[in-house]
Amino acid sequence: MTPTTPLPPRFQILLIATAAFFLRETSSLEAELHPAHGPIIAREIVSGLNQPVYVTAPPGETGWLFIVQKTGSIRLFDREKGILTTENFLTVSPISTSSERGLLGLAFHPNFSENGYFFINFTNSVGNTVIRRYTMTTEPPFTVTPKSALDIVTIPQDFANHNGGWLDFSPSDGFLYIPLGDGGSGNDPNNRAQDRNQLLGSILRIDIDTDDFPEDPSRNYGIPPDNPFIGQGGRPEIWAYGLRNPWRNSFDRETGDLWIADVGQSAREEINFQPASSPGGENYGWRLMEGSLRTHLDPGANTDGLTGPIFEYDFSDGRKAIAGGYVYRGTALPHLRGHYFFADYIADFIKSFRYDENGSVSSEDLIDWTTTFGNIKAPVSFGEDGVGELFIVSHFGTVYQITQSPWHLWRNRHFNEGQILVPEISGPNADPNGNGLPNLLEYALGRDPLGPPEPLPLISGLEEINGNVYLTLTIPKSPEATDISLVAEASGDLDPEAWSADETIILNETATEMRVRDQQSVNESERRFLRIRATLNTP
Repeated sequence: MTPTTPLPPRFQILLIATAAFFLRETSSLEAELHPAHGPIIAREIVSGLNQPVYVTAPPGETGWLFIVQKTGSIRLFDREKGILTTENFLTVSPISTSSERGLLGLAFHPNFSENGYFFINFTNSVGNTVIRRYTMTTEPPFTVTPKSALDIVTIPQDFANHNGGWLDFSPSDGFLYIPLGDGGSGNDPNNRAQDRNQLLGSILRIDIDTDDFPEDPSRNYGIPPDNPFIGQGGRPEIWAYGLRNPWRNSFDRETGDLWIADVGQSAREEINFQPASSPGGENYGWRLMEGSLRTHLDPGANTDGLTGPIFEYDFSDGRKAIAGGYVYRGTALPHLRGHYFFADYIADFIKSFRYDENGSVSSEDLIDWTTTFGNIKAPVSFGEDGVGELFIVSHFGTVYQITQSPWHLWRNRHFNEGQILVPEISGPNADPNGNGLPNLLEYALGRDPLGPPEPLPLISGLEEINGNVYLTLTIPKSPEATDISLVAEASGDLDPEAWSADETIILNETATEMRVRDQQSVNESERRFLRIRATLNTP
């Protein structure tokens, strides 16, 4: 390589990349799915929260996360600075937080960038579910518009548990979906989930951009004209029913499919799947069924036409409480696209699978990420940022991002699936564009490994100190390359045993630059060589 500043012939600068990998064991299924992509990790990004239950962001937002705390507040996390804002973004009061009550959900309007609307799901002072709209600024610093609160609907609850809590807008039709639990207690004592004349135990689908009840201040919404039970008996808001406690549901942002995780009574935890093409009207079975099992709570009831889960698991090894997640549709981890992630709040596991809607899911289809992700305790929820990257929420106060090391994220951005599987193209010591610079140094210097050869942005020179002249070099660094170690070594010849970091001194090093100097003055040697070595430390 030729430095940008000419040096006398007796001086040379060499760039050398070495890779040190510290590998972990993977399950055979995990290795089968992505053998060359490197380990997936759950990186802690924020801690010290007070009973967090959800994390999300406005459409397209990547710089900030909105963290919902059950105790009644929403916190803002600045991802670039890695800090929580000191003040709550929103504090809801009065609110009841006993048992499963509290501030439970948050969603942004599909046209948020234009109207600034966001919606929350919480239980009020007497324990009833409230869906409320606020208006806010659409750019940082985010603030809630004073006196903008508008209650969309309030739904009476029977007991303190089984409130559901999630809400979101379908990417397919733009309507707001609100899953509700069966009213609580155990075994649905008031038989709410099979009663379409009231709202508990069902999924509501409403239009919040219209008002079909202008004379009723407690119903500030419209009914989509294709809701399945309009004129068929029952409440027109209902889209589907037969649910016990749908805790954490999600839309696949790419397909519009709806995923519903329903917490079981004492025998089954289940995941239900509703394709985007569904006209609604599904009866998911509770309290007639718990998963695929007949409950015998209503022995004479007809169970024909019920929609069963695509996956369920039992209580044979202890109590369970499923927490639904998302289908990964981000871009940072292309090999995970299509994986549906879910967790269990009591059993403390995190798993995923790919689903073909023409089939079902068995335990053999699962990838268990529990150990890989560091045995996260009380995984209560998942969340997405504005572009589909996934996060895990621990109810004990921590949020994690599902991600990889910076080196692997860089590779994912620059190489396609086929190229990543070929080490001769995407490996750390490969040189796919033939410019003489291996991928590891392209990464360390923030360059495109597949781009046309360009002059290296190195600044080299000679520095005089007390009459002696020394070789210096300034190396640009990529702020992203936090898992790279750059070491400067000097030598008087090219003997492999002659290089020594002890013969160089680091004059200055920041996240974007490293400046080094040879400790041996040129007056004392005919020739001097300076070598920059990059080492990758991958967990």
